[in-house]
Amino acid sequence: MSSLAGQSWRARLRTEEFLFLLLFIPSSIVTVWANYDLYAGGVDSRRIQGGLLRLAIVVLLAMIVPTLDRWRHRLPYGTGRSTVDFFRTFLPFVFCVAVYTNLHDTVRWINPNDIHGQLMQLEQWLFGFQPVVWAEQFITPARTEFFSFFYTNFFALTVAVSSVLWALGRRQQSRETLLGIVVCFYSGYILYLIFPAAPPRLYYEAMGMFSVDLGGGAIASFQNALIALMPNEASRAAFPSLHTAVSFVVLGYAWKFCRWLFPILLVFVLGLLVSTVYLRHHYVVDLIAGAMMIPWVFWVTPRIDRWWNRSARPYDLGERP
Repeated sequence: MSSLAGQSWRARLRTEEFLFLLLFIPSSIVTVWANYDLYAGGVDSRRIQGGLLRLAIVVLLAMIVPTLDRWRHRLPYGTGRSTVDFFRTFLPFVFCVAVYTNLHDTVRWINPNDIHGQLMQLEQWLFGFQPVVWAEQFITPARTEFFSFFYTNFFALTVAVSSVLWALGRRQQSRETLLGIVVCFYSGYILYLIFPAAPPRLYYEAMGMFSVDLGGGAIASFQNALIALMPNEASRAAFPSLHTAVSFVVLGYAWKFCRWLFPILLVFVLGLLVSTVYLRHHYVVDLIAGAMMIPWVFWVTPRIDRWWNRSARPYDLGERP
């Protein structure tokens, strides 16, 4: 009986939900350990309270998923079921962001071997100068505000194609797109652990390499406030650039499923990529590494989905989980 119950639980779990559990459980264990280590060392840090609070919130949200699954199969087709489907489809993206925040709490406990020094040397070897520092000559408050607009819209860009497809009633394509984005994020998180690197805004600032302040206005201030809310100000999330990788994945799905949206998104993607260097969030080599992730994401995503659907033995053969 317990075996059947376990099989039913696996069958009801979608690929993106399985990936969340696969990464969230170990990252949560390390988060608890890291926070205990800080507490035992007498360190009074918002990481202690903030990390554990986020864990509790995400666990509560994750507990909603089985309820959503039951409602989905009991409700008749209509507004109620559509609403449940929407939350079930987009919640994994929220979970994905939760794993991201856990990562910032713990990456230095897992791998303290930073590579930002090597990235700086690689930039010098490739270009003969430091592109982020070279860009200082173009800084004006107006340009900072302009590029901050593109940078701030990253998460809106991330779900743009999925949201449009959902609104058009193309639910399976919406979920397929979101799954690819989630796989891209999780792949990048693993690389963050392997190649921890501080962004130029922190590393170059610590080295005293900047001579011009970015300035800006309301949008730049809002963006800086969001970054300040991130654990450790996203201090080890430079290589590879997920802004690049995820943006290109979004463009790929736009080209595949709603080509009319592609040129609109392309404008925002180009603005975003330039903004990451101008605003000192990424080295140029981060962008190159992010672009190199694209073949992997489009190759592995459908294979992971097929593998999980086969191994979990979906109980409803008439529709995908």
